[in-house]
Amino acid sequence: MRLTIFHKNNVLNHKNEYKKIIKILSTKCITLNKKNYSYFDFINHYLFNSWTYRGTYLDLYEYLDSIEVYFDHKKITIDNLLNLIEFLLNMQQLIESSKYYSKNITYSTKCSSILFHNIPVLLEEYGYEAYGIDDRVYLYKKEIEYEDILETLPDSLNELILSYRSMNNNGIKIKKMILEKIYYLLEQKEDSYKGINPSIYNTIKLVITKMGIIGNIDKKYQGLSNYKLKKYYDYSFELILYLMKTKNIIKYKEEIRNYAKP
Repeated sequence: MRLTIFHKNNVLNHKNEYKKIIKILSTKCITLNKKNYSYFDFINHYLFNSWTYRGTYLDLYEYLDSIEVYFDHKKITIDNLLNLIEFLLNMQQLIESSKYYSKNITYSTKCSSILFHNIPVLLEEYGYEAYGIDDRVYLYKKEIEYEDILETLPDSLNELILSYRSMNNNGIKIKKMILEKIYYLLEQKEDSYKGINPSIYNTIKLVITKMGIIGNIDKKYQGLSNYKLKKYYDYSFELILYLMKTKNIIKYKEEIRNYAKP
């Protein structure tokens, strides 16, 4: 029996995929205001200098060299490919965070295919996931452990909240990690937060302790889909914000009262 085109294995070669990405993105594949640029030249000209994480590198090409993304490198490893993909995902986030560039640039068909089709396929093939934390994108193996990503999470409660907000509809794994750390910081001042509204605090605690954020999911909630769990995680996050805001309102109110005393 003949094998159809859908039964033939599409075997990916990381060297070929790396060279393909470099080749396409080095051609004039982005248009802005009727001018054409290569992807790399566009980023270098318009966005690289405003990227918070460029360090002391003066241009994109110097930075790429530092992360072992080479344009004529013969010994290409999977790490070289992953470094290139991680960089491109961060540049795409930079583009999408700018209303002007995200609305006014156009991609060639091949450029668009590389960025929005090939990269997700490659990540799936090699078992990696992209996680957005704050204004950065990280690549991690799908079986990532808590300890592997803990160092990327901030220690400040306010920074953790900004991290959670920036995730949009990101993976459930990272949401759990951030909420666990937020709850750990809240728990250190449990009496203070619980005193504001015991019912809301206990509802947050139920989600954290029974729905798989700390420990295993309680039997009662094991039938919940990831979609439902993420929804309840987001609800508990909003309740945490409410408690924090209420605590600050009480604090500000007391300060004004104390200042107004004769």
